[in-house]
Amino acid sequence: MKAVVPFLSALALTGIATPALAQSAPQQSVDLIGTAEAFCTLPTSWQYVSSTNNVSSSQFSGTTWSINPTLLADNSGNGIISSTEVAIRVRGHASCNTTHTITLQSTNGGLAHDSANPSPPGFQSSRHMIYDAYWTGQTSWGISGWIPTAPGATKVYDHVGKAPPGIHDFDVRMGLVRDGSAGPMVAGTYSDNLVVTISIPG
Repeated sequence: MKAVVPFLSALALTGIATPALAQSAPQQSVDLIGTAEAFCTLPTSWQYVSSTNNVSSSQFSGTTWSINPTLLADNSGNGIISSTEVAIRVRGHASCNTTHTITLQSTNGGLAHDSANPSPPGFQSSRHMIYDAYWTGQTSWGISGWIPTAPGATKVYDHVGKAPPGIHDFDVRMGLVRDGSAGPMVAGTYSDNLVVTISIPG
């Protein structure tokens, strides 16, 4: 009997020294969701940036470019034909945090005579304009080289798939096309209104 006791004692001690299997701690998770609103802004004011040699900063004020009459027609009223560019660039502060579209609309379809009356035979009452509108330094992020040909004409750029510009300057460039289509021009004031719109899809 004595020979058996140490063995039984060993079994008893082993049972005391072995802990029970611990249970895993319960675990749950909580999801957090927030939304940042999409927004885009255009400049509320414009500053002169640059122009061709025959255009000065004094010709731009507020939101208006007053084209020197000598750049449009000569003393005989003939529209000037020239390969020399007449253009001005203006810039303002803007921002956008999402994909968007930029739309240009030409109210008159170019520089048009303010009178609603038809032009006399042999005279013209409009000149072509060329327009650019894009995020500064990124000419591919906007519209370049657009020549409207009808009143109310529009041109759209879609920024889908590209990084948002963030806080960024925005450029608008306006140029007078003095091509061979020019002829004798009706006397009076010529104008166009270029509308720039930035929109967020949906």
